[in-house]
Amino acid sequence: MNKEEFIQQCSDYAAGALTGEELKSFIEYLRTASKEEHEQLAELVGTVSLLPLALDQKAPSPRVKEELMQKIRVSARARDAARSRTADLSTITPATHRNWMPFGISAALGMTALFSVFALRLLNTIDEQDKKLMSVQNEQQQLQTQLVALKDELTRKEEMLQVLASKRIEITVMEGMKTSPVSYGKIIWDPEKKTAILQVSNLPPVPLDKDYQLWVIKDKKPISAGVFAVNTTEPNYFKIENLAVTNPKEIGAFAVTLEPKGGMPQPTGEMYIAGSPKL
Repeated sequence: MNKEEFIQQCSDYAAGALTGEELKSFIEYLRTASKEEHEQLAELVGTVSLLPLALDQKAPSPRVKEELMQKIRVSARARDAARSRTADLSTITPATHRNWMPFGISAALGMTALFSVFALRLLNTIDEQDKKLMSVQNEQQQLQTQLVALKDELTRKEEMLQVLASKRIEITVMEGMKTSPVSYGKIIWDPEKKTAILQVSNLPPVPLDKDYQLWVIKDKKPISAGVFAVNTTEPNYFKIENLAVTNPKEIGAFAVTLEPKGGMPQPTGEMYIAGSPKL
């Protein structure tokens, strides 16, 4: 029943107006009623029992007095009965609660434990998948780096073959200077296409703010032929486009110096390797 129906039946019950099936049904309902509903019933019963005291203190007529006393007796019986029933129900309800509350708590704890195990396993699975994914990504990155290096190497070899396959090629060997006597290199160029391949070995790796710069010496004047950098002392190859001077008779020497990043209009750094064409 809803709240309004319950209050109405409580009022009728407190006043002793419930009989027969209505009374039996209300008593059955009280067995499962909430604590708040029991308190409302007790309050209404107490209020009804005090109604006679609210009347004016006048001497009633015998008939009115008899009716009033009858109502008081009914109210008293109803109040005692309600209190007795409320006490009985109060002893039943906690027991019922004690029966199902441990089970409910145990079930909740069990569900929490199961969910925790499931969540932990799920997190472990996700962590393992992330590790595998990272491993695959690292492998792919390494393979990509190797592929780029192989493509660069293939490109350099193809460029070298193109120069070597030219109808006419010139070669100048360069030796290490005082700054780096173990360094050496050579330059192979095609005078007609003005392209060249520069090979250097044992040059010290360049600092981040420096570059090596190749020079062509003509009439004792250096002309820049490009900049390059090396990271290892292993042989390195570089393609040179549009070599400024290609006639061996006009070339006094080739030289490599260490210059600020990007190169300079004229040499400013120390010379590492140098060599002159053999006519």
